[in-house]
Amino acid sequence: MKKRIPSLLFTALVAASCGRGRPVQSAPPPPTPMPPPVQLYYDNGGGIRDSTRVVIRDAATLGEYWRQATSTQVAPPPVPAVDFNREMAILVAAGRLTPDDQIHVDSLLLRPELNSDGRRVETLTIVVRMIEACRKFRAEAFPVEIVRARKFEGPIKWDERKDPVCRDEQPD
Repeated sequence: MKKRIPSLLFTALVAASCGRGRPVQSAPPPPTPMPPPVQLYYDNGGGIRDSTRVVIRDAATLGEYWRQATSTQVAPPPVPAVDFNREMAILVAAGRLTPDDQIHVDSLLLRPELNSDGRRVETLTIVVRMIEACRKFRAEAFPVEIVRARKFEGPIKWDERKDPVCRDEQPD
């Protein structure tokens, strides 16, 4: 009988520590992809030399960024038409890299997230992909991409991802 009491006590302690009484946390729902962005411009000539991430919601702001992005071209292309009632533009610039490196708006994902008030709010995550090449060229380049996407008015988050194109070469 004396041996049963410690084993019953041990069993009760284990059962109590198994999380009984706490609410079960469910996994967040998977993100919902938005339609893919449409590329309006890509260059690495140095029009925008700083690392930049910006959502553009009006024609005047697009015009300013467009002039800056295309400023190193001999004959800059005209500002593309964007219907800001239904669309927005996204600009991503990488800063100083090499000519083989790239930056792209990879995808747009909608997901509900808790805000500071504890309420669920639909948030847009903009996935930016950096592609780092083998660094064979010593020249400077300043990759920039401008895309058009479906309009979104809520909170924005940036998800930065790096993809090396090549890895250090293995010795023969």
